[in-house]
Amino acid sequence: MPIIKDKYRGKGSQTRSKFLTRSNNKAISNPVFTEGSTEQKKEILKDSYRSNPENKNQITKTSPVISGKGLITPTASHKVIERNVNGFSFTAVNEVNLLFSLKKGDSLHGIMLHSYTADGADVTAGIYWSSGDQDNISFTVSSGIITETKGAINTCLFSSSMPANISVDLEPIVSSLFKNVNQEIFFYVVSSLAGPSITYSTSNG
Repeated sequence: MPIIKDKYRGKGSQTRSKFLTRSNNKAISNPVFTEGSTEQKKEILKDSYRSNPENKNQITKTSPVISGKGLITPTASHKVIERNVNGFSFTAVNEVNLLFSLKKGDSLHGIMLHSYTADGADVTAGIYWSSGDQDNISFTVSSGIITETKGAINTCLFSSSMPANISVDLEPIVSSLFKNVNQEIFFYVVSSLAGPSITYSTSNG
C-alpha cells in the first residue's frame, strides 16, 4: 500500500481551512434584492450609499419645488412676504385723514384711488406723505388740496382733479420708492367730495 504523507503536519497543529475568506469580496459588495417592495429597495440603496465614506462629504443642492401654475413652494432659503391689503372711503369733505404709516423696514407695494361720486361730479383728491415728529402737524385745505402744512414737512405724492368713476394706480411709483424704508413714514389723504376710495398694500420687511 502506498504511503500517504500529510503535507500540513509539519506546519503546526492547526490545519488549513478548506474555505478562503476575502477581506473585501467585490462580488457581494452591493446588496442583492430577492424580496421586498420598491420603496424598501430604495431605502436600502440610500443606507448603502450614505455608509460609504467616499459619499459623506458630498453636498446635495435643493431648489424650490414648482407646484401648480407658476407657484413656488418655499424651501428653507425662500422667504415668503405676507402683504396686508386695506381700504379706505372718504366720508368727509376737505378733511385730511391719516391713511396709514410705514414702520422702519416696511414696504408699500401699491396704492389705487377710485373716484366714485354719488352724483357723477368731478372730484379732486390727493395723497401726501410726511416723516419725523407728527404731534403738532396741521393742515389748511381748499377744494381737496392741502395748501399749507405746519408742524412738519409734508410732501405731495399725488393730487388731481378726476372725472367720476375712474381708477388711478400708483403701484409703479410707490413700489420702488417706499421699499424697506429707513424711517417711519406717514401717509395722509384728502378729497373735495365724499365717496372716493383708496386701496393699498403694505408688508413688514
